[in-house]
Amino acid sequence: MNGFPSRESLETQHSTPSNIMRYALLPIRIPVAAALAVLILSPLCARADLVRLKSGGEIRGKIITGPQDLGLYVAVRTVTGSVVTVFARDVEFETRRPLSYEEYELKSRLLPETVEAHWDMSEWCREQHLSRQRDLHLEKVIELDPENEVAHRALGHVERNGKWTTLEEHMIDQGYVKFRGRYITPEEKLLLEHSREERERQKEWYSKVAMWSDWLTGRRDTQRELALQNFREITDGSAIPSLQRYLGEQESRDLRLLYIEVLEQIPGPQATSALVRMSVFDGDQGLRMRSVEKIAPEQRQLAVAEFIQHLQDEQNVVVRRAASGLKQMGSEVAVPRLIEALVTTHSYRIKVPNPTVGVSMGPGGAVAPGTRVALPPDIEAGLLTGAIDPANIHFPGANSFRWETVRVQQQNPEVLDALQTLTDADFGFDERTWKLWWMSQSS
Repeated sequence: MNGFPSRESLETQHSTPSNIMRYALLPIRIPVAAALAVLILSPLCARADLVRLKSGGEIRGKIITGPQDLGLYVAVRTVTGSVVTVFARDVEFETRRPLSYEEYELKSRLLPETVEAHWDMSEWCREQHLSRQRDLHLEKVIELDPENEVAHRALGHVERNGKWTTLEEHMIDQGYVKFRGRYITPEEKLLLEHSREERERQKEWYSKVAMWSDWLTGRRDTQRELALQNFREITDGSAIPSLQRYLGEQESRDLRLLYIEVLEQIPGPQATSALVRMSVFDGDQGLRMRSVEKIAPEQRQLAVAEFIQHLQDEQNVVVRRAASGLKQMGSEVAVPRLIEALVTTHSYRIKVPNPTVGVSMGPGGAVAPGTRVALPPDIEAGLLTGAIDPANIHFPGANSFRWETVRVQQQNPEVLDALQTLTDADFGFDERTWKLWWMSQSS
């Protein structure tokens, strides 16, 4: 019976739920360090499975539920060899994990906040092929020691003018863009994306679309009607760049709505990409929703992939709109990436006040006693000799400010809403629980 009580014995000897729970959840108290040693050395657990209870508790070990008890009980053999059995109805979810995940959980809880400890942990994660966890500890090393060259290079950072940046930031600063996994110039990207023939077609469309957009805002009814007719007959993807410029980027809501309608009738991935961009960058919620509705069924897979990419956008509003788009698409493929986007970090430029410089000038430019002024030597000499009139010197007052960049972690309600809709589950902004639950569903 796999080393745990049968259904019959539980029902006959412990007929009430409270009795069963008293039997099943025997207290096991051992120090964490000892638990880690047992876990690593114990031959009983080739894996480190996890059972999450609805009450919020967790049981770790090896799930050994017998086939005759599936749906009734869940049994776990812990690292000490004891068996814990609970009602299946009290289980939120269960997931099977490699042993290295459990070792990591225990090691990380005991980890001191030092550079050496986090570096050693990152090396252990590298050996266990836990790349995501390794990056977390390397980032912690840099947080504790911002100039740690080894950690920077392990994360792929590059040094430029005495400042460490990611490779992507460095290449973007140099004017490169990422295309198909490598960095190239924007001009090279354009050449790769469009053949000469394609560029010629786009050029032709620019002249046509520019003229028709002028007709739309003109006074002649016949020209407006003809322009509308011409727009509604476009099915060539080469027209999309000019349509975006003369319709999609205009202030007029009617023109942007027409842009969406024209995109709907153009087949292929180019129109789908344009609709996705419209749905995350346009400021009108109604138009954003309409853009998603117009995505063709055969293009939904591409649209989902592009929405997922926008979950990593630098702008928080774009992340949230991308999540709303994924909710509309209704694809569970996006769930893991949505979980990672529950809380995102974004940079903002903010005004901060400069400290007031308290300076008073006496006759002839003399500095009043008790004040401290740091002036360039030539300016100070000019004041003292009378060559510079003190009235011409202006010091920053209390209302002066400077710009600084701050990084802010933000919870994204639209991401949580999308997850709740796609999974019928709700763990709030608890990313860890979401990941454990999703792993259990996948297994």
